[in-house]
Amino acid sequence: MQTHLQEIKLENNVLNIDGKEFSTENLKDDQKALIDQIGFCQNEINQLALLVRKIDIYEKAKQVYKSDLLTSLQNDETIKRMEDSKAG
Repeated sequence: MQTHLQEIKLENNVLNIDGKEFSTENLKDDQKALIDQIGFCQNEINQLALLVRKIDIYEKAKQVYKSDLLTSLQNDETIKRMEDSKAG
């Protein structure tokens, strides 16, 4: 999975986009709205990336549980066969 670093930073009234700096003092309303939209999109991307990581963790855990169950069932079968062979 590729992760992308945030390419836009806003600090101390300076907007940094891909290494280019712009003053935020005279931004137009539509420019401010675009900055908000970019921030919203970045937050959503971060949340989705977190969900992908969680899915990976749960998939791995599910495989371990499945393996544990299979081992337990096979152990039960082995014990039952051993008991049946002693009784017979």
